[in-house]
Amino acid sequence: MKSLKSSLHQIQDRFTKDVLYGEVVGSASDCGVIRLGVDAEARISVESGALRFAPLDIPGWGRQGIAYGPFMRQAGLAFGVFMLNGHNNSQTFPQHAGAPHRSSRGQPRPNLKSPFKTHFSSTLLQENLAVGWFDHPVPIQPLETGQAFVMQGHPTANGRLCAATVQGLHHLLLDIPNIPIYFLSVLREKGVIFYAGSIAGNRHLPALPRLRPLAIDPYDLGPSTLYAGIYQSILGENGAQADTRVYGVRVVHVPEWQGYGTALIVDPQPQLGRKAALGGVWQLEGPGRLLDPKEPGGLFHVRLTAPASLIWRYRDPDHYLALELSPQEVRLHLRYGGKLYVLARETHPYPTQDPHWVQVLDDGQALNITLDGSPLFSEKPVLEPRLGQETGVGLKGQAADLEVHPREITLPPTLELGQPWQAKGQQTVFAPYLNQAAENLLITWEPTMGPGTLMPAEGGLTIEAAGLERTVYTIPWNHPNFADLECEILPPEKNRKRQAQSRAGVCFWQDAQHHLLVALSLDETEQAVVGLLRFAGYEDPHSKVWTQVTGRLYYGVPVRLRVVCDGGQFQVYLDDEPVLYRALRDIYPGADRLQIRRVGLALSGYGEDTGSIFRTWIARK
Repeated sequence: MKSLKSSLHQIQDRFTKDVLYGEVVGSASDCGVIRLGVDAEARISVESGALRFAPLDIPGWGRQGIAYGPFMRQAGLAFGVFMLNGHNNSQTFPQHAGAPHRSSRGQPRPNLKSPFKTHFSSTLLQENLAVGWFDHPVPIQPLETGQAFVMQGHPTANGRLCAATVQGLHHLLLDIPNIPIYFLSVLREKGVIFYAGSIAGNRHLPALPRLRPLAIDPYDLGPSTLYAGIYQSILGENGAQADTRVYGVRVVHVPEWQGYGTALIVDPQPQLGRKAALGGVWQLEGPGRLLDPKEPGGLFHVRLTAPASLIWRYRDPDHYLALELSPQEVRLHLRYGGKLYVLARETHPYPTQDPHWVQVLDDGQALNITLDGSPLFSEKPVLEPRLGQETGVGLKGQAADLEVHPREITLPPTLELGQPWQAKGQQTVFAPYLNQAAENLLITWEPTMGPGTLMPAEGGLTIEAAGLERTVYTIPWNHPNFADLECEILPPEKNRKRQAQSRAGVCFWQDAQHHLLVALSLDETEQAVVGLLRFAGYEDPHSKVWTQVTGRLYYGVPVRLRVVCDGGQFQVYLDDEPVLYRALRDIYPGADRLQIRRVGLALSGYGEDTGSIFRTWIARK
């Protein structure tokens, strides 16, 4: 289907009118432009002010997505999308004859008749989402014919954010929690630049309306007309499926971004004594030729031919970071106090006569470094806080096409699509001392569901003898439209005699037929936070929502779980970091608001808890 217009200039779509499943493609957007795309299984709808992608039965590209266009390619044309991906780690898994079913982390499933649904396919799909510019409204291979953000499944982390570029997939950030993200891709005179923002507390991205520059593709896709699109290939991870929600779409020309945009430094051919296209005159100092921008750089993009170096965080000849590309290896070193520290090194596997694209993402604490789009040294960032506020940038050897952008920029007002919901309680209502006499416990906490017994434990409370059944202990709550619950949970120590597991969490209770429970899920194969909603007595195990928190949840190490809920949506924090967000209607379309009549502590019942201890518990309104 073609757009009603031969070419467009701008789009605004906030999905204000509901559209039935299967009728979105071909419907009119809020600005009157026809929505293009594909909906092979009639799984796309508009409901409750957001676009909804429900999981496909048959995974694959070219089967689900919406697009807008065509647009004439012009510098400064920006495509913004504010959305929540169904699950950032969605992917398929190969199923060989006689091979056991395996979980997302490659662990054998103990029960081959598990009710959880996992996608097995002869075609391996690691990438599940693509958002950006494409050469066709229904690209069959969007990763090859687009310049776009891409979410990629991962064996151990909660998904990796990448960019599809003309030269291939460029890795950006690892372990992206399941929370709303604003994706922005801006066309340039040549190529595309990518930005993203999220909610306060995210370890990777700043809170809107701030955005982080994340990647540069210096090459053109080719066609003079492009389409702005959002495409999904698969939804579902470790047996759980969740719909993708898109809150708003905006395409608009930003005049101030027609040239160098948000750059601090731009120079196609850096030369000593010559003025850069943007950023000043190159001066010789210490390790090489240098510029001093007005603020620290956050995105560095340059083409190096060995032997050559990129220098940044430069203070003086005795204090700076450098990435050295030699004919034999790549080295990251820190010069500090006159001493040289080699932070990382890797053998150089490429032909030495060829130039290579180097990109560095630097937030002042961690470094994500890629060579020709692939991670250098490790797929995990290099942690290095020293000299984090220094601004100097330099080069040594043969270098070209240098571009430096700040760590954060402000989203232009013309691209704003609203703010993510992020509320917190301001007044403590209940903060009991949990390490008290057993006879006082039953007075405070009422058994509300399940067979488990609340008992005193060293430093707090524990729920015993719950088995595989959900157990909830609660107190009355007089604020039905809001509760902010925080507890410190000590998962059990590893035990040689039995597998240690934690299923402890908090509960927002209306009645036995309507409640929300958010709990830890820690065992030998999983480190996760899980949200479970029971509505009208129905609870679909496929519809649990969760985030993998590898590296943040351990046996025998206390962790603070905080959940804020207003009856219509909830936000989960682990040690103050937001890790999971959902609206109740995202889980069950049409679900009514939860009336929070009681709140408490609980075991989820999805696996046995072997001795988690609730050490503190705070309820705020």
